[in-house]
Amino acid sequence: MKKIFIYTVLLILLVLAMPLVLSDFGINLATEIYIMSIFAMSLGLIMGYAGMVSLGHAGFFGIGAYTVAVIGQYVSNSYLLLLISVVISGLTALITGVVFIRTSKFYFLMITLAFGQLLYVLFWQLKPWTGGADGMSVSAILNLGFGEILSPNAFYYVMGVAFIIAYILLRLFVESPAGKITKGIMENEARMSALGYNVRVYKLLAYTLSGALAGFAGSLYSYFNVFVSPDLSSWTFSGQVMVMVIIGGVGTLFGPAIGASVFICLQNFISTYTERWPMIMGAILVILVLIGKGGIIHWLRYFKDIIFLRKQTDEGAPQNQVKKEEVVN
Repeated sequence: MKKIFIYTVLLILLVLAMPLVLSDFGINLATEIYIMSIFAMSLGLIMGYAGMVSLGHAGFFGIGAYTVAVIGQYVSNSYLLLLISVVISGLTALITGVVFIRTSKFYFLMITLAFGQLLYVLFWQLKPWTGGADGMSVSAILNLGFGEILSPNAFYYVMGVAFIIAYILLRLFVESPAGKITKGIMENEARMSALGYNVRVYKLLAYTLSGALAGFAGSLYSYFNVFVSPDLSSWTFSGQVMVMVIIGGVGTLFGPAIGASVFICLQNFISTYTERWPMIMGAILVILVLIGKGGIIHWLRYFKDIIFLRKQTDEGAPQNQVKKEEVVN
């Protein structure tokens, strides 16, 4: 709990300090990063803590986004819309997860890919409700009880708070007995099953939580972008968020958020100079995979360990020298 408190305080300070140094463009970019970080952390949960690699995770993001866009035409209460988005996404994850978790590894990857493409085609074909390939604008306005949220700064703080809440929720789950059991299942499923744990229940729990959180991110994006399209549920979007997780660091909670930040910054800044920014992202991904040290957060930990080890070695050298002199004397 102490670690969660410290990390939460640091995140709050970061969210409060960023607008002091960012331009209007930077604030909008940071707002998008918060939303994508929630999405990336939701996928990072099942990839790094449950061992399930999904190429259909964008489907839940699209469900959350379209829920706000479609139901928002008739319902104005933002809390209710967000709740409906999370519930529908979570229920979809629960129902599909009952079938999906019966497969593993490559087969799980392919069945989630098929699921994502099914939703993509569904959003494409239901033109009277979703706008089809042209997408649809979002008429709902975010209002949390203290006025309509329209300014970039207001959106920034709301998304920042949402990011902190999502992080705390995931941290509590990962540190809980259920989270540790889920991690144990990923590392050795046969042993955990032999110990009497129902591995499918814990996998389904992680998958449902992940899907609900992805839907929450999609609903926030709908408010932020004021436009949704079937591309939000495509397999290419799922691939992008998977790249975010890998670059940031699989098996960590904050790594996917770092990966989302790097990905979006490269996408926005490098794309202004060249249309081939995906090649740069691909090169970074290949380097990380070939070197084998993990993602960015793993590299940071690696360098930290080297620095601290060197300091300990330097501090221990004089003491060893003194001991040798005492032995000689």
